[in-house]
Amino acid sequence: MDKNTIAGFGLLMLLLVGYIVYNDNSEKKYRAQQTKDSIAEAKLHPKQIALIDTSKIDSSKINASIPDTNLPVIIKEEETVIENAELAITFTNKGGYPKQVLLKKFKTFDGKPLMLFKGDKNAVDFGFKSTQGNLVHSKSQVFSSTKSSDGKSIVYTNNDIRIEYTLPISGYMVKMNATPLTADKSQNISLQWKASSLLTEHDIESQKMYTQVCYNLEDEGYDYFTIKEKESKELKDKVKWISFKQHYFNATLIPENKLASNAKITSQIDLDTNTKSLSDFSVNLDLAPQQTMNFDWFLGPNNYSLLKSYNKDLQEIIPLSYAIFGFVKYINTWLIIPIFNALAKVFSSYGIVILLLTFIIRLLMSPFTYKSYVSSAKMKALKPDMDELREKLGDDKQAFGVEQMKLYRQAGVNPLGGCLPALLQLPVFFALLSFFPHAIELRQENFLWAHDLSTYDSILNLPFTIPFYGNHVSLFTILFVITSLLLSLYSMNSMAGQGQDNPMMKYLPFIMPVMFLGIFNKLPAALTYYYFVSNVITLALQFVIQNYIIDSKKIHEQIQAKKNEPMKENKLMARMAEMQKQQQERLKGKK
Repeated sequence: MDKNTIAGFGLLMLLLVGYIVYNDNSEKKYRAQQTKDSIAEAKLHPKQIALIDTSKIDSSKINASIPDTNLPVIIKEEETVIENAELAITFTNKGGYPKQVLLKKFKTFDGKPLMLFKGDKNAVDFGFKSTQGNLVHSKSQVFSSTKSSDGKSIVYTNNDIRIEYTLPISGYMVKMNATPLTADKSQNISLQWKASSLLTEHDIESQKMYTQVCYNLEDEGYDYFTIKEKESKELKDKVKWISFKQHYFNATLIPENKLASNAKITSQIDLDTNTKSLSDFSVNLDLAPQQTMNFDWFLGPNNYSLLKSYNKDLQEIIPLSYAIFGFVKYINTWLIIPIFNALAKVFSSYGIVILLLTFIIRLLMSPFTYKSYVSSAKMKALKPDMDELREKLGDDKQAFGVEQMKLYRQAGVNPLGGCLPALLQLPVFFALLSFFPHAIELRQENFLWAHDLSTYDSILNLPFTIPFYGNHVSLFTILFVITSLLLSLYSMNSMAGQGQDNPMMKYLPFIMPVMFLGIFNKLPAALTYYYFVSNVITLALQFVIQNYIIDSKKIHEQIQAKKNEPMKENKLMARMAEMQKQQQERLKGKK
């Protein structure tokens, strides 16, 4: 063994020893910090060691042979379920609040019972100062319970507070009434509500993106924020309702009129694959002292029609507008949703519903589509005149622009005639872009190869992730992109030489379809299916209108005839011509 080999082994040993020492020190620091954090947490939130309900203890039955050790009496937890056709809520006598909410008519993406919330992270706590000066928190107390004979109501009572929960015969709106028995009426009462959302959908990223805190205030109105990193928010206004919204479900607490004067919210993403927990939520409401405090508590699906039926603006939690296109929610509420619901009552397959919805929307937009095609035909009829101008003026682009505008004015052609109808269709595009990802009716509905129209239709799961594309192949997205490319190629034939001065314009129609491949690959199959069908209809319309309805020769004759007529005043065209003329004069001045 030579010196180099020995030196190499020596360096490896030193590196190994150094790594072990460094790792050991890091582990010690980490454990020390954990201990420090645990002590701090214990000081901030001391645990209730004893939960004693002395009203239930019979001293005559205590074994006298057991020595008095002064240990606390541990009361056994009792769970009670009340239910109707839609809900099954499990309550605990330790705190008198619901620990678990089962939505009977829904399943998780893998077919398991769907829990809106479940576990120790979920609690409701009424806190107040008693007339004797003590601080009372309901979650730290033990209650005796009384369940109604119909199984839809339960009452929890002790010496300090009475809490009653009542389910409707059918539906998701639960009544909660709290009566503080020993509260100091001069002091406000606090209500802390903690909850955690569970993973219920196939696409975790989408569920995270649509997990939000929504609230409606007396003066400021409706607002929301998406749960991301840990954050806190204070609401300095009377709270009409506050909602912990998941992608397709929500839990919304609605205090009686002007009961809650302000609130403090904390939330954070807490992705735990072992417990299927996604995010944590907590709100502390400041309540005006009342003899009995009444609340409505919605625990159910984000169904627009259902939420709207309560007349409390709960439907606002469903985001039917898209970014700066806030007005498109009216297209959804007045057009898309009524048509969609009407079709769904007749047809059981939502694939057929979407197909018919596409035809109806395209029919309503057909006047704009026709005008766009007529404008393109007029531009195409002017191509010989445009070619003549190019040959006459050569490379003088400014002069060509001025003469081009004159030609448009003489022929009565609006160069924006083909663009404006397309722009008018954009609001419908964005309306559907916000409607389909939030339509709970499409959840777990299959069509063709798509097993769930509310999420992407994967025909192939990749063992790796492609940047900007993902780790799966959506067939509806591919079909949408292919038909978009065909539309671009077809449109190139009707551009009438436009963009010849700028070669990049030739490639511009192909850029968006390629971008769509990455953007739409992870969007719901219902949306990409709609756009694919819409593209097929557009291709068919273009072929029929341009070949059998629009007479290009007749349009050309009409344009030539208009050249000999006095020009009609068109403010837009005149303004564009004036701008062209001013630009040409500025360039001449510079030269």
